[in-house]
Amino acid sequence: MRKRVRIIGDAGEVARCIAVSVLAIAVAVYAMVRQDGKAGIVVLGAIVLVIAAVSMLQVSRAVSQLRRKQEKTHEAAKRAERHYFKVLRRLLAAVEAQQIDTRGRSKRIGHLAKRMGERMGLDGVQCQLLNLAGQVQDIGLVAVPQHILNKPSRLGTEEFRTVKKHSELSYRILEPLTFLSEMLPAIRCHHERMNGTGYPLGLKGDAIPLSGRILAVADAYDAMTHDRPHRAALAAIDALNELRRCTPAGYDRRCVEALEEIMNLPHLREAHAAAEGNSPALVQCASEGSATGPSTSAA
Repeated sequence: MRKRVRIIGDAGEVARCIAVSVLAIAVAVYAMVRQDGKAGIVVLGAIVLVIAAVSMLQVSRAVSQLRRKQEKTHEAAKRAERHYFKVLRRLLAAVEAQQIDTRGRSKRIGHLAKRMGERMGLDGVQCQLLNLAGQVQDIGLVAVPQHILNKPSRLGTEEFRTVKKHSELSYRILEPLTFLSEMLPAIRCHHERMNGTGYPLGLKGDAIPLSGRILAVADAYDAMTHDRPHRAALAAIDALNELRRCTPAGYDRRCVEALEEIMNLPHLREAHAAAEGNSPALVQCASEGSATGPSTSAA
């Protein structure tokens, strides 16, 4: 509100300068009309020009001051947003640090989402935003009780309902960040599934933003390849196989293929074949029990 008052005050200053100029010119013109002598007209004409020039300089100076103040206000707002983002990122890092199996998870998701975006031909700005979005997409989990996040067995119905709220909460917490506004729908939808069985909105197919589909795959892959309280980590090849199995019902095929290219799937298959018989069991698809995605990505 104070910023608006300052801007309105500066605009008022400009308006006053213009009003004074118009009034002065009007008075001078009236006086010229009343004059009979040419000399008087010349003098008044000169006075009008001087007044006009001075008034225009005042207007120009007032406008420049207004622009400088607006730029300072905008820069201050950007600094405040950056600080807010850093605080949120540190808060989420502190929550993740309480468990060895989630430590560094947000940074890994952000980095992987960025690489997937690059592989899929997104521009540099979008890829950088994907990186930032991946780092804070789960900030809403700070509101989920630790005993639920750390539960060593499958979540109950009410517990899972509590966890599902984190996507919407993340959206609300990050909404003030204008530089991240393009990614807010993706953050909200990173647990949506291609067949419409995800949350929080139950979106289906292309109704899910592409950036949200990228985050969903990056999130699920990281969840599967790291230990969780209720299961051990999967090998990279097994996680990719599971993502492929849950495509296209759960995940966008293009996003899964981009991840496979990044992880060099042919090489992984060769390595897996060399150690055949040692791979861990695959996790079940979807927390709800349908083919919508690995249950390990629910949180």
